[in-house]
Amino acid sequence: MEVIIITGEDCLHCVELEASLTETRLSVPHRFLDKRDAIPLFEAHPLFAASVDVLPFAGVFDEGECLAIVRAATIERIEEALISL
Repeated sequence: MEVIIITGEDCLHCVELEASLTETRLSVPHRFLDKRDAIPLFEAHPLFAASVDVLPFAGVFDEGECLAIVRAATIERIEEALISL
């Protein structure tokens, strides 16, 4: 399982989440991906792409399948999504 966090240029909440994740780790591996570089991911997962509205935005993926979508992602919201799986 992996969390992919979509970020954007000049997104203060994205910077804040990235800084928070240097101090507090998620229970699964994660990576950041700029929204401009996420086009292949969005094409492969249209529902995930359609849900991107407030950054940072995260998806929980397992073996290429999107299991959960987290809008306006925070560590707490991401962990809640992981627990619910």
